Amino acid sequence: MHLSLPTIYAYATLTPLIHAGTILWDGRFNNLTTSSDLTTWSWSNEVGPYQYYIHGSSSITSYINLSPTYKNPADSGSTQGAKFTLDATAYWNGQTMRRTELIPQTSAAINSGLVWYHFSIMRSDVNAPSVYREHQICFFESHFTELKAGWISGESGTEDAALRWDVGGTSQ
Repeated sequence: MHLSLPTIYAYATLTPLIHAGTILWDGRFNNLTTSSDLTTWSWSNEVGPYQYYIHGSSSITSYINLSPTYKNPADSGSTQGAKFTLDATAYWNGQTMRRTELIPQTSAAINSGLVWYHFSIMRSDVNAPSVYREHQICFFESHFTELKAGWISGESGTEDAALRWDVGGTSQ
């Protein structure tokens, strides 16, 4: 990627305005004590920042754990982050794709207008995602924008180590 000086200047000038904007939905884990707090959400009790119903048959701590260890050290606004695990039990409703999802619980228009998204992710060499499988890492249910890694189903080849950002199904 090549950025010109005017682009860099514009970004540096606008950054304070970006930070001063209205937060439509806040997905930080600051108000949760443990990942078990996510299980209080249900269709009859829509509480908390996330819907949590797409997961395997094990307890939530098999799939999601919260800790200050998992947060982005550069993010001074977060007290903790989340670690997601996909294991041999992470199949939902008989599907063949392993899934654990947190879905924003909001009625805010997070998919229209000029909206900035901040995803902070970390990859480790220990239990790293497979380059032979497609991983939809961060996305919204309509898939209007998403982060993906690994070999994308239907693409040529059999492996891909790239992390990609897609908008409307097209890699950027």
